[in-house]
Amino acid sequence: MRPALLLAALVPLGCASSAEYACPDPVGQIIRDDCEAYKTKYETLKVELGASLGPLGAKIAAGEQSLRDPSELLQVLAHRTFTLCRDFNACRVMPLEYRQRREQTDCIFTAVTAIQSQLKESLDAESKARLVKELTRVLAGETCGAPVTATPAAARARRPKPRGTYYFSSTPWFGTRLLPPQPDAAEGFPRLVSARFNVVHVFRDGSVIGYRPRAYLELLGKASPDDVITVDWGGASSDCNPRSGRNDLVAASCEAPEKLALTGASVSIKVTYRRGADGESRLIGERRAAVLIRQEKDRSPQYGVSHEDRVGQGLLIFRPEGRYVPPEAERAHLFIVLRVRKHDWSGETMRCWVNDKLVTKRAVEGRQGHVGQFQDLPRYRKVGRGSSRAVAEPFVYWRSVDYPLPFLVKRDAPLALSKGDRAWPEPGDWRCVAVVNGEPVRELRFTVRPDGRLEALPGQTERPRAAWLVQTRVLDNPVETTLGRE
Repeated sequence: MRPALLLAALVPLGCASSAEYACPDPVGQIIRDDCEAYKTKYETLKVELGASLGPLGAKIAAGEQSLRDPSELLQVLAHRTFTLCRDFNACRVMPLEYRQRREQTDCIFTAVTAIQSQLKESLDAESKARLVKELTRVLAGETCGAPVTATPAAARARRPKPRGTYYFSSTPWFGTRLLPPQPDAAEGFPRLVSARFNVVHVFRDGSVIGYRPRAYLELLGKASPDDVITVDWGGASSDCNPRSGRNDLVAASCEAPEKLALTGASVSIKVTYRRGADGESRLIGERRAAVLIRQEKDRSPQYGVSHEDRVGQGLLIFRPEGRYVPPEAERAHLFIVLRVRKHDWSGETMRCWVNDKLVTKRAVEGRQGHVGQFQDLPRYRKVGRGSSRAVAEPFVYWRSVDYPLPFLVKRDAPLALSKGDRAWPEPGDWRCVAVVNGEPVRELRFTVRPDGRLEALPGQTERPRAAWLVQTRVLDNPVETTLGRE
């Protein structure tokens, strides 16, 4: 299939994030990556690396071997990573292969950043040459596995299948040994775990008259393909069928009827489940989402899903260590969401204290992710009679940061700790501070009991959750933005 036709085959799913798509078989469902963000990070590192290398120039001698300029090697790696990202977004790379190849490039990027920070220090010529030699080895892929190349299909076929099922971190995992307390559920029916929304504008006579919502549901429990899920949108209802999901969840994409055109600042749904085997029905949950509305003079309104409820709520999540479940161990992760105009920041770190004692002697580095976006400002602003200027950043982005803590939970196998890791739990009162670009952005507090579970906060059992709610304080900071304000 030609690339243009392949891109046209992408079908948007009913998710809060516009980055989630269903590719043609055999690729299947993917979450598109932000290629421009990676490109920006590499360009920034290239500039910093060039400044750190100083007068060493484009040719560097190391022993008897003349090495290429590391800046050129970094440029090759950046181009290769950017191309890989675009191929993945265009459904030309399988998700598992993409993650494996991205893990290697991420390893190289982290190692280069560490070496670059050492090169900035005052070093003698011999020490600097030794660091440059190590830098070149890293960029050649000698320390982070084989060079980044496509894996031939024949080689993939010969590779032994890993134990268990591949784990997708974009969905909750209810297999943790430290699962939070759950609400009561109707016997014989699945439980509604989450409902993520998006909205489609409804046009009439060339103008927007409202929006039609879609909900992407995740259910926990057994389901049959002939079961029916009915969603009441408030005045109208629609049916959809469950399908196999990920991480032992059942998924369903439910769209409101075409005749429906909502205009309110929120959308509420009631979800009823009917079993195909006996026809019995049960209300399994209700959900609500805020909708943002931007109205300019003499223009149609613009609608979008708000993710403001996630900005002030941090989470503690236990995830499988490794890519397959059941795992040999679990890792504790802290998770926050930021509201920003730009998402090419760097230096997202976190430190934690237990009973006022520092337990993360090395700052934990965060990993960015996309949650959603909305154009809350006009693209142009009038500045005088007959003149206007472009708004620099008309979009607001909700970006997640995932912090993998250096604490592992033991499963059935003996717990093998790597350097820097410790065994969970660390009982006591926790306080963690997230920092971006040197600015504190969040303070998280929670209490860990001796059995490793947390003291549950109010609201923890309102619905099924695989994550623990933690007390979250949004700190005043210049990194985040305000809706509707430049």
